[in-house]
Amino acid sequence: MANSKGLALVYGSKGTITLKTPAGAALTTGAITTIESYDVTHEADVEQIKNSAGEVVAQVSANERITLSVTFIPSASSFAQAKLAAGLPAVNGSATIASTDGMTVGGVSIDGDYVYSGGGSVKFTSSGKVMVTVTVTKYPSLAGNATVFDLTV
Repeated sequence: MANSKGLALVYGSKGTITLKTPAGAALTTGAITTIESYDVTHEADVEQIKNSAGEVVAQVSANERITLSVTFIPSASSFAQAKLAAGLPAVNGSATIASTDGMTVGGVSIDGDYVYSGGGSVKFTSSGKVMVTVTVTKYPSLAGNATVFDLTV
């Protein structure tokens, strides 16, 4: 266990991730706790309004979001479950992030539900651990568990 003398530090990448299918079923029987890193981006669609002199006089923003790239080691209580953790959810699946010590970005908690839009990767090596990276997005305007609709006829 690491400790700090002198200054309080935000240290490590605490938390858990639970990957889910588009229907909301978890891919594993428990949350994955072996998170290596988070990369958090706070974004929005922004339009700047200019006057006739070309000066910005207003800014309009919409579609605020938190994009989170999470890298973890697939792990579980059994090898069969660990292999499931090495899989990626289907597009429009989701991820739940929990227990990150209450960190916020742009006033939005990192903990919560995110949408998976694809683009994840699984890195295998001949001499080391498998690493999974998923990029997921949280839209504060899309609070909670949004309903997934089947649009096929």
